[in-house]
Amino acid sequence: MTGGLLDRALAPLRCHPTLRPGDRVLAAMSGGVDSSVMAALLQHAGFEVIGVSMQLFDKGAAGASAGKCCTLDDFQDARRVAQQGGFPHYVMDFEAPFRETVIEGFIRSYLEGETPSPCIWCNQHLKFSALMERAASLGAAFVATGHYAAITLAGGAWHLRKAHDPDKDQSYYLFHHTQATLARTLFPLARLAKQEVRALGAELGLHLAEKAESQEICFVTQDRYDAFIEAEGRAPALGEGEIRHQDGRVLGHHQGYWRHTVGQRRGLRVAASEPLYVIRTESATNTVWVGAEQDLYRRDLIARDLSWVQGAPVGPLACEARIRSRAPEAEALVIPLPDGRVRVAFAEPQRAIAPGQAVVFYQDGEVLGGGWIDSRPL
Repeated sequence: MTGGLLDRALAPLRCHPTLRPGDRVLAAMSGGVDSSVMAALLQHAGFEVIGVSMQLFDKGAAGASAGKCCTLDDFQDARRVAQQGGFPHYVMDFEAPFRETVIEGFIRSYLEGETPSPCIWCNQHLKFSALMERAASLGAAFVATGHYAAITLAGGAWHLRKAHDPDKDQSYYLFHHTQATLARTLFPLARLAKQEVRALGAELGLHLAEKAESQEICFVTQDRYDAFIEAEGRAPALGEGEIRHQDGRVLGHHQGYWRHTVGQRRGLRVAASEPLYVIRTESATNTVWVGAEQDLYRRDLIARDLSWVQGAPVGPLACEARIRSRAPEAEALVIPLPDGRVRVAFAEPQRAIAPGQAVVFYQDGEVLGGGWIDSRPL
């Protein structure tokens, strides 16, 4: 790593419009390479860093395994980085709000026939809500995380934008931010690519510079969502249900609608002359509807529980909309509805629009806001 890379990494911190040398910053440390480099950069830039790891669930009960985040080993890694940097590190108990907001929400969403996105809930309600409250109690004006996204101040307003590295951009997961939260949030990795973050970690002497990234949902055992719901004792006692084709034919049976998600192809165990995909699920009738791939495409969706970075639009909004974290943005028109929801009309049909997922609105790389894809019709 050259000094130029370190200078470039530190420049956004040193040029931040409201951050001052010596300011106290709470650094959210998961124990991964991104959050560790983030905290080390803050300390290197001369800020007063307080490292915090969030205890979110009982690791033994949840059966956390290799590849998951927020394990006890991760906390030890975070503590070692803090000791090396000479700043304090604390593990704070957030198990109760995580259970109530994230795990219970995850289960409810699946049982309603949706495909949930618990990582966004965790960001919104814990990292940028509950953790900000803890930061204020410690006299820290800012919360910093290792997310790949950018925050700028222009025209008297805060703006949330995509990260410099498109392969790592996480702005989709952060659409819930408001002016108040953006003003207190730092994303020190905004201008860096992943390989540069690892290079910085090695140059700064961090022992975990080559640590593998965590994958999948942290609290789900064996990456089996249905097994997790069963282990929680929440599986509905509905028995066998029908698998129906879009044309109404009964093609087979399943062991619970909540085991299936929109776009799923494998595991249906039905005979057909063409590949079949899950088009929708019905919790009320315990029915899984399937069809051909072309049946997955839709031109519009309804979104609920909207959040806007700079206020809701007063009329139709032309933008680009993203319906999954790794989906490309698509040209769309967002139309406010009388009940507070919006209709999102796409210029071209979109594949596998899944209720329960987030839809996020962009213009020229800037996040305008977003909401949750609703299964309820107009």
